[in-house]
Amino acid sequence: MQTQTNYSGPIQQLESIVHDLHQTSQQLIYVMEEQIQAIISSSPDKIEELTEKHSEIQGEYKKHERAFLLELENNMADRAETNTSMTLTELKKLFPNYEDQIETWKVKLSQNTIRMQKKNEQLVDLLEFALTRNAKLMHSFYSLFNNKNSHYSPNGEKSNVRSGVAINQEA
Repeated sequence: MQTQTNYSGPIQQLESIVHDLHQTSQQLIYVMEEQIQAIISSSPDKIEELTEKHSEIQGEYKKHERAFLLELENNMADRAETNTSMTLTELKKLFPNYEDQIETWKVKLSQNTIRMQKKNEQLVDLLEFALTRNAKLMHSFYSLFNNKNSHYSPNGEKSNVRSGVAINQEA
């Protein structure tokens, strides 16, 4: 039977990575909330700034996520049969003394993932709404412009040519 001291290194490494993942996901959630507010307030400069910040933090999150998966894979490869899937549930089996800690990580990461998915869905829905609204608004502007700039021929029908403009046409 292995003791806790033998596993403290890998568990500490995973805990550090989980902490980084948690912090980065909290930053992403905050930025997405700010993006939502910027879209609602129709602030293009703020939207652009926050989109760049979102991309930067997303890259950091992906880096931590890869490190987490690599560390998890390394722990599983060292201590389990090769057919075992790479999950925190499996990790609890390998490190039974740390089961509560690993479960806490699992809950924390799951909650963050759910929150990020919801915020992302809100952002997408809001952007789709804004895009649709802007398309309708542009259509309305175009229709008004066309109505105000319509030209009629001497016989009262709509014409593409303004009156008084001479064009060489064959009748």
